[in-house]
Amino acid sequence: MTIARTPHSRYGTWCLGLLAIMGVACGGGSDGASGKGGASGSAGTTGAAGTGTAGDAGNAGTTGAAGTVGNAGTTGAAGSAAGGAGNGGTTGAGATTGNAGTTGSAGSSGGRGGTTGTAGRGGTTGSAGRGGTTGTAGSTGTAGSTGTAGAAGGAMPSAGCNATGGAPMSGRFTISASGTQREYIIKIPAGYDRTHPYRLILAFHGAQYDAESVDAGGPPTAAGAGPYYGVEPLSGGSAIFVAGQAQSSGWNSSNDTPYVTAMIARFKTELCIDQSRIFAMGFSMGAIQTIGLGCAMGDVLRGIAPMSGSLQSGTCSGTTPIAYWGSHGTNDPTINISNGRMVRDNFRNRNHCTTTTVPDSNQAGCVNYQGCDAGKPVSWCEFDGVHQPPPYSGSAIWRFFSQF
Repeated sequence: MTIARTPHSRYGTWCLGLLAIMGVACGGGSDGASGKGGASGSAGTTGAAGTGTAGDAGNAGTTGAAGTVGNAGTTGAAGSAAGGAGNGGTTGAGATTGNAGTTGSAGSSGGRGGTTGTAGRGGTTGSAGRGGTTGTAGSTGTAGSTGTAGAAGGAMPSAGCNATGGAPMSGRFTISASGTQREYIIKIPAGYDRTHPYRLILAFHGAQYDAESVDAGGPPTAAGAGPYYGVEPLSGGSAIFVAGQAQSSGWNSSNDTPYVTAMIARFKTELCIDQSRIFAMGFSMGAIQTIGLGCAMGDVLRGIAPMSGSLQSGTCSGTTPIAYWGSHGTNDPTINISNGRMVRDNFRNRNHCTTTTVPDSNQAGCVNYQGCDAGKPVSWCEFDGVHQPPPYSGSAIWRFFSQF
């Protein structure tokens, strides 16, 4: 029997072959104007089905990737749903199980459709591709260790840290306090930095001496110890030093507290100082002045270091704790050591220390009281001497002040 090969029979042969290979139905619809291929199967998360225009029988291009049986890309992640039913030719069916693809490529262009081309029945819904396993989250990073804070917390820069102009000068200056012109000598560190808050250390001379002897490192400081009772050479340029000058009648709290207050106010405005690290020290009458300031200005001064002193008028105003270092010669004929011990005990009680002491490992003859308020230590040094600063005044006082 002879079979005539018409155009439709050639299509039937091609379709039967494709049926045998791919297991899909063939369409035989009439020519459509431009039959539409699969709608846009959302295979996988992002894989889009092809939209090839149907050919003679409503099929997408001859071999368009997203034609009648468009396979999406290689293997995409799990899609939320398989592709929707494709609008193929008359009976074109979609794939039974679509593989989710990374990005399905649509057919480039379908063949020219027939006149009307009835849309083919869509294939069954493609199964969603199997998703990959959930990635393991990274382990939590270990936080860095907490930095160690400074002994007395951060600096409190004064208004002078924002001042402009040239570097301030060392030398002798005057200031008005309570309507009286007073003098002082100031020593600015070499290489002064206007943005760096410096410690401020006020030093007061004894009755037989003056500000110049303190600034020059002369008597009663031990020979060779250096200026400001031997403290300034050990500071390494980290502090501004001021030698106060008493009036002819000597130091007197009623007159000299306003004087010191005026100086500190000027320095805060004109210099870059750390307002949380202002100290005072002095010998003999200067020690009495220092103690008076410690009693009345515990909220301004960080610490004091009187040498061979006593309480002026036997009283100590104020109750604010303040770091205290004191020294006294055991054979002092001018101010008996009992006076120095009385001052020591006053500040020990103010700082809530116990009577228990521990020897200072850095200096023989010195002890540190225990149980004091945090940051308000009390140290006491007795030495074999008369009315004089201890031979180790510079190293002991600087060690005490520089811990803050």
